[in-house]
Amino acid sequence: MAVLGAGSVVGMINSWLVRAFVNADGEHGNPALVVVEPEGSSVTAAQRQELATRLGVPATVFVQDAAAGRISIHSNYGQSIRFGGHPLLATVEALHGMGIAPKELVPEAGPVPCRRDADGTVWLTAPARWSKPWRHFQMGSAAEIDALTGLPEGEDFTQVWAWEDQRAGRVRARLWAPRIGKGEDEACGSASMLLTLKLERALEVLHGRHRAVIRTRPVDDVHVELGGRCAVERPGDDVRAALDELYAGR
Repeated sequence: MAVLGAGSVVGMINSWLVRAFVNADGEHGNPALVVVEPEGSSVTAAQRQELATRLGVPATVFVQDAAAGRISIHSNYGQSIRFGGHPLLATVEALHGMGIAPKELVPEAGPVPCRRDADGTVWLTAPARWSKPWRHFQMGSAAEIDALTGLPEGEDFTQVWAWEDQRAGRVRARLWAPRIGKGEDEACGSASMLLTLKLERALEVLHGRHRAVIRTRPVDDVHVELGGRCAVERPGDDVRAALDELYAGR
């Protein structure tokens, strides 16, 4: 399905705001800005990070070579991201909108096989250990997860979770990481990958305040498949102006 009309072109730069892991109604999800850089760009890693921090989108993906799948990911809290589920899925969706069907993306952590199914679900496969060292804290019920306004006392960098339907593999989860200045993550694929290995089964994780849908499948005792659906939006004028400024003459 072509989505080029939902993006924007800034000079030679294609950019999209993609919400990965939308919920069952196709709403919400975790946003990532995907920027396809012009060939020969001289923008530095420090400049990319400064832009990502300033824009405040949870993740900004800079596609340095679309054909080879080479990308860099930067957070809105001042750090680059070696591997992240939602920015990678967002990138696959954006590239499909350009008519490119990547079989592999290459962030800092290493090559990540990926695909987009006919039903619009985007998948990637990666070692769960590439994820940040998320903790997991099991609570008694999905209702307890729903009622949270923050992490339980003594927890940090933690995905809190409970079974919503254990037989069906359906989990309710939310996540915060105060120590790195990260508020609630609407949909954390990497923590869900680690939970999948911990529980040794495929999961449907209903994540965050708005129940983003994250799908996982263990491949072996190292690798996990991570999947979800995405929605594409046009970046705001402020984003497009910032990109225009960054890449002018570069």
